[in-house]
Amino acid sequence: MFQGFPQSGFQFLKQLKENNSKDWFEERRELYEQSLRNPAKALIQQMDELFLREGLPFEASLKKSLFRIHRDTRFSKDKSPYKTNIGITFPIIRDGMSKETKTEIPGIYLHIEPKACFIAGGLYMPDAKQLKSLRTRIEQDWSLLDELNVDSGFLKEFPEGVQGVKVKTMPRGYDPEHPGKEWLRMKQFIVIHMIPEKITHSDTLMDMLLNKAHAMAPLMKFLEESVQDY
Repeated sequence: MFQGFPQSGFQFLKQLKENNSKDWFEERRELYEQSLRNPAKALIQQMDELFLREGLPFEASLKKSLFRIHRDTRFSKDKSPYKTNIGITFPIIRDGMSKETKTEIPGIYLHIEPKACFIAGGLYMPDAKQLKSLRTRIEQDWSLLDELNVDSGFLKEFPEGVQGVKVKTMPRGYDPEHPGKEWLRMKQFIVIHMIPEKITHSDTLMDMLLNKAHAMAPLMKFLEESVQDY
């Protein structure tokens, strides 16, 4: 049963930031397993049950949801071997999706890091084909995005609304005066909400994740339908 990420896990991440080496990590692997990896696995298993119970279209999988703590240093000047956070993703379930897909999938993301915990969701880095497909959908029907950004239930969970980096000018081929022009200029479609660290220390985190999942589900469905051919 998930009972929260213990304070010892946050202390481990703080110390890892100062001692980011394989020798240091291996000497304390048991602490990492007990205070971070095992609670993360318990959270994933219980969220799987909750998503199913609530009829929410998100996947919680021990194989897919928990990000590796090892960093990919192949193309980075920073050769530190380990991440100093725990990342967990719950992608939207896509019918008929190939297991080999390399494109980004809309979903929920939980970030656990000392003084920087948050829940987010959406499409963070859609590729060129996905972005074109999204803009085609928005050009035809942008109403859901407008409605979400004024919906009281949605804004209760994500006060900043739908966010994302925008291009400076209207993308080529689209009407500069289109009523959905602000959405057409976006390169990302994300929601994010910082959460107090104390929330992560108890099973209250599951309730918060569930509330956020309900709030963002219409946006996730819109994004998934818009890019499902890619």
